[in-house]
Amino acid sequence: MKPPAAIWPNTAVAGAAILWGLWWLPLRWLDRSGLPGDWATLALNAAALAVLVPYLWTRRRWFRRAGIGLVLGGLLYGVMMALWNHALIVGEVVRVVLLFYLAPIWSTLLALFVLRARIGPMRALSIVLGLAGAAVILGFEGGLPMPRSEGDWFGLIAGIVFAFSATFARDSGAGAGFEMTVFSFAGGMLFGLLLTVMSPVTPTGREMLEAIPLAVAIALCGMLPITWLVLWGATHLDPGRVSILLLLDVVASAISASILTDEPFGWRETTGCVMILFAGLAEATPWPADAAD
Repeated sequence: MKPPAAIWPNTAVAGAAILWGLWWLPLRWLDRSGLPGDWATLALNAAALAVLVPYLWTRRRWFRRAGIGLVLGGLLYGVMMALWNHALIVGEVVRVVLLFYLAPIWSTLLALFVLRARIGPMRALSIVLGLAGAAVILGFEGGLPMPRSEGDWFGLIAGIVFAFSATFARDSGAGAGFEMTVFSFAGGMLFGLLLTVMSPVTPTGREMLEAIPLAVAIALCGMLPITWLVLWGATHLDPGRVSILLLLDVVASAISASILTDEPFGWRETTGCVMILFAGLAEATPWPADAAD
């Protein structure tokens, strides 16, 4: 039996989410290699953009038809990634990821008021499960889980920016994944440049030259294909669904951070991750009650 068409964008976003959950690893490799967070963001986006620019001419008709939604969606995604990279370098991986994944709240509100989408019961259940799982992992020691550090704030703001990006991506129509990917790298490079100007750390010329080959390899083999998968999927799905599927990022981030860092991963983290995983599975499953979403 032929699988439903929606399975491919759902699978693309879910797979990319798991890979994004491991994204903190190459960022820290680059940091140790001489390219600190914001400089790594600049180098990664510049390398990816340099590869894609020659193909723009073959897609010029798409650009002529591209609306403001496509442009803004791509640019904002790049800004989000620059904020996200910075947060993963300076903050605690799991905490940053969880604050970022308050994004379903913003995405659902935008879907309601901008796209006039109708939120069915399974969507509401998946949102509750996802946010409850995030709350379980984060805990409530010292009060509500509010941002308490630079990394926390950057993670939270990145989630808000992503919600807007996903909304514009959906409004741009299917088939615009390549164009949005190009704009995302442009936005990431420009915003990354702004962050490097404000960065207190500047690598030496020798450090940059030694780290650039690694940055190019990570950009072409990691950031570029993962970004395209997310943005291609986002043009076929509504923003609330994209945000909730990306909650799988939390599972991958929490598990990898617990294994490779000294960040805790006990029963609370395990319970929260399972809840988030079920939220993503519920969101990706077509239910009759949600058919109008």
